Amino acid sequence: SIIQSQDWDGEDSEMLMKIAMAEAEGESVEGKALVMLVVLNRVWSDGFPDSIEEVLFQRNQFSPVREGGRYWTTKPNDECREALELVISGWDESQGAMYFEAADNESGWHSRSLEFLFQYGGHKFYR
Repeated sequence: SIIQSQDWDGEDSEMLMKIAMAEAEGESVEGKALVMLVVLNRVWSDGFPDSIEEVLFQRNQFSPVREGGRYWTTKPNDECREALELVISGWDESQGAMYFEAADNESGWHSRSLEFLFQYGGHKFYR
């Protein structure tokens, strides 16, 4: 699978686990894995930067990475590690999603501008 062909280091893994914790702490292992897959789908897409770090820190994309945001204060839990293992093993139910938002956001930019794919837990996913 494309995932296993990626050359990741520990730092990339840590970044994926931290963004999953910051964005989806209350979600299941699969919910956390889906957040990671949105990041990876962007890395593999031509429309976004080519590294996990550059995708995460692209301006105005992931709110937890802003100064003082949850990305900087949170510590990944065991579920984040499980989610990473799931993703590395080739699990991908993301349908190519490039964006997500809180499911209770009724009238956001996402729903007006993007193709809705599915809802999982507390997030809606778009492409």
